Amino acid sequence: MSKMEIRKLQKTGGSTFLLSLPKGWIKRMGLKQGDLVALIERGDGALLVDPRYSEKEKVKMAIIEIDASPNFTREITANFLYGYDVIRIRSKNGITSEQRDAIKRSLQQLVGVEIVEESAKEITLQCLLSPSALSLKRTIKRTYLIAARMQEDAVTAIKDKDLNLAESVVVRDEDIDRLYFLMVRQLRSAIMEPYLAEKIGISPIECLDYRVAIKSIESMADYSVKIAEQVHLILDAKIPENVIESILKINRIAHEMHSNAIEALVRKDGVLASKTIAMKPQRNQAVEEAYKALANESVEISIPLSTVVDMLDRISECGVDIADLA
Repeated sequence: MSKMEIRKLQKTGGSTFLLSLPKGWIKRMGLKQGDLVALIERGDGALLVDPRYSEKEKVKMAIIEIDASPNFTREITANFLYGYDVIRIRSKNGITSEQRDAIKRSLQQLVGVEIVEESAKEITLQCLLSPSALSLKRTIKRTYLIAARMQEDAVTAIKDKDLNLAESVVVRDEDIDRLYFLMVRQLRSAIMEPYLAEKIGISPIECLDYRVAIKSIESMADYSVKIAEQVHLILDAKIPENVIESILKINRIAHEMHSNAIEALVRKDGVLASKTIAMKPQRNQAVEEAYKALANESVEISIPLSTVVDMLDRISECGVDIADLA
């Protein structure tokens, strides 16, 4: 629970101001004379004192006892997301080849994590990428562009019955997951270490907004995968032109909605965000028209293509969720 104390500002000499810090807080933080603390000015003018600051960034280490952890791969991911720099995986009985393979597979989802030491009973992982090394806003934009391209290719794969293109959409979802985990790590680290948020150029409020936004982008990619997975179900079906056109119409509307939403979020453009939200009736009408076009079609066509319509509807709603943050 937060505790507030009132302290009087004192002046010494000609221009130096002093403010004493609570003795109890100094003891709890383990600080002593000569230690460095960070003073961070927030957007509202409040001054934050961070006792965890040091001239050299401290290495955060986690230890996983593999014998007592059946879900050790999940623990690896969790520790990465919580900002640990070094993760040591230990086993008293020795790490099996199956466990080693599982560890290596889990690393495929984690950007910048490598095995730096390995023995019969211990594997040491290290994240070689500093949270402040990459621009969060640039990574969000990159992730969005991949997800948007996945949507376009998934719909094209439906239109052209292109299995190879559909499979490429599914494969790209792994890239989205890797970038998503990286951004979650950055945001959590920024929330826990305010000076890091200052380094990467975002405020605590923006951390919350971007956390919601990247989840929406990740969901867009998942919905595109679901669209791509319908291709093999319609390979032998003859789809009427009006059905295809109705799907393409929703696709165009959905793309415009989330494209505007991302721009509104990055630029903090409330007018553009409102424009995105105002497109919902147009989207709803297009979805209704698509379902009507499918109503008289065979089950072989109506079921998979109804799924496509539903996924595009959800993708457009992701755009609305992002626009709400701008």
